[in-house]
Amino acid sequence: MKRLSQYYFIHVFMLVFFFLTLITASQVLAQPPIEVTEEVLSEVFPSAEQFTPKEGSPPVYRALRENPETNELETIGYLFETPDMPPEEIGYSAPIDVLVGMDLRGTITGIKVLHYIESYRSIRGDFINSEYFPDQFEEKNIVEGFRIGRDVNGISRATITAWAVARGVRNAARRIAEAYLSDSEFVALTTTDAVALQVLAGQSWDDMVENGLVVNWVITQPDLTELHLVLAFMGHDGLGEILVGDVDYSRADREASARVRDGNMLLVGIDGNSSQPFRQERLAVQQGEEIFPIERRRFVYVGSADYGKIADRVRFAGAMVLDPRIDLNQPFEVLYNTGGRVGEFGTIARTDYQVPPLPLALATGTPVPPELLPEYEDDLTAFRNEGLYASLINDAPWMDIAVLLLLLAMVMTAFLKKNAAIRWVTLVFTLVYLGWIDGGFVSVSHITNFVKIGPAMFRSDLPQLLIIVFTVVTTLFWGRVFCSSLCPFGALQDFIAHFMPRHFQKELPAAIHDKAIYIKYALLAFLVVMAFSFTNLSLFQYFEPFGTIFYFSQSLLLWGILAAFILASVFISRFYCRYACPLGAALGVMAFVSPWRIERVPQCDLCKVCEHSCPTGAIRGPKIDFKECVRCDICETKLIARSGVCKHDMETVNVRIKHWDTVGAAN
Repeated sequence: MKRLSQYYFIHVFMLVFFFLTLITASQVLAQPPIEVTEEVLSEVFPSAEQFTPKEGSPPVYRALRENPETNELETIGYLFETPDMPPEEIGYSAPIDVLVGMDLRGTITGIKVLHYIESYRSIRGDFINSEYFPDQFEEKNIVEGFRIGRDVNGISRATITAWAVARGVRNAARRIAEAYLSDSEFVALTTTDAVALQVLAGQSWDDMVENGLVVNWVITQPDLTELHLVLAFMGHDGLGEILVGDVDYSRADREASARVRDGNMLLVGIDGNSSQPFRQERLAVQQGEEIFPIERRRFVYVGSADYGKIADRVRFAGAMVLDPRIDLNQPFEVLYNTGGRVGEFGTIARTDYQVPPLPLALATGTPVPPELLPEYEDDLTAFRNEGLYASLINDAPWMDIAVLLLLLAMVMTAFLKKNAAIRWVTLVFTLVYLGWIDGGFVSVSHITNFVKIGPAMFRSDLPQLLIIVFTVVTTLFWGRVFCSSLCPFGALQDFIAHFMPRHFQKELPAAIHDKAIYIKYALLAFLVVMAFSFTNLSLFQYFEPFGTIFYFSQSLLLWGILAAFILASVFISRFYCRYACPLGAALGVMAFVSPWRIERVPQCDLCKVCEHSCPTGAIRGPKIDFKECVRCDICETKLIARSGVCKHDMETVNVRIKHWDTVGAAN
């Protein structure tokens, strides 16, 4: 008994030490939102000697320095916070608040990320406050595009996050320049730009066709069906937003910036009754004698043509990123191979395109000549998949993929062989690698962000797509295998249950348990409805503690929620999985169609061994509530080893059963 007590003491001590270490680390890394102090202002605008309080419309801090000739303080620039200039660009989870400094020439002096909610390292949001990323903005003038991959180097597997910061800084700085720097280069350049864009926005689609900005192209296929393409130059943000809407253009421009570092976009609208689906690899551009094939990485999906001037003109749209060697001042031809199969020679359809003077001036960043303005006054699924495959393969981090494939192989080996030793090794791998090192685990955020962003969120991250496909496929075939071995928080709860003394473990009364399990389904429905209704609002982190513990959240509230779940898991095994996990609820719904379920035998009618061992309370006598089962292998292993009544055949069991009705009748 003494040795047993020492055993429990050691394990409890190890568990407490483990969590104290995590909490201590979190206090170092998880700071509250940064307050704007004199020190922070000096960090962002080092050459200033003093700063005024925030004031004005839009609100700014003025950076002051003494003029050596007059000995008086004068304004040398402005500092501002991006939340004061709505609408904010949305990161992976929520807006990212940034303090920006800008001198009187419109040059950025520095930035400081004040607050952000980026919970998962798979999109590398937690590295935006490192020196590498923010320092790139210093000395950049706001006339630049601030495009990720071109003007600013992004963060690995974090296009959405890096894009939100860059666009937020650029857009806010330009608004400040318009308000306070009337004689800056940016304002001088954009004054005529604004007039030009106003003129273009006032044009109808037919006007754009007449002016040459839009070219309608009908391609006759070998079987006489027709592919209708629409070409339109959109090498300027404002022009792109006019043509396809700000949301679709921003997504396309972000995707293009992530794939290639240069080139302007040429919109390609797709329609017609062609028997052959549109293929981007059949496109090419010819100028003079030189031909530029459109590589897959140079073609991006734009949208379903629901917004902007192109709305209802085509079924959907893409964009090719033109090779920078193409001289936009000269006409060029767009080619399309009508061969029956990809790579097969066929008739080459051709159409001429010349970028009109006004859009050309906008794209090249030169002031629009005033004399131009009066002249301008008077099968979708197959297409998406092509772009998806190209992006995934070109940008794949193969070392990460190799490690992930090893982990997935271990999960399936442990599951299929019902080997407890392999499963525990896999759980350690999952907890350490997927939890703290890589952070590529599946989360309910993938569901909510899929609602907000669509499939584009998976296009450039092959490891993330692999683990999501693995999760979906295994759930459809066997049930919640992910919850058993690929969820780091599930693994953490298993370790808690393993190390804690058995007498700590309790069970809720069956009547309460049977109702409480539906809380997580209500949470799932709530999060999905909120994602549809409020795309700028992020709530999942309050119901899913993964990011808190594995990425050291900055919120004390989130750490309190995590502590409550961990404490509950000490007394009720897999408490979070049972009652609160919205991702588990989603997988539980999918598990309804799983064909390969856990075997039940006649002895299960009498045995309670598996019921008492089930970590989620999914077993009730001979029945298993399969939506609540996490496929942990415990009951299957016991059945294989015949650890309960199943070690006896039914004839032996029947002899030992007391038939109370018979005994009562005899008396």
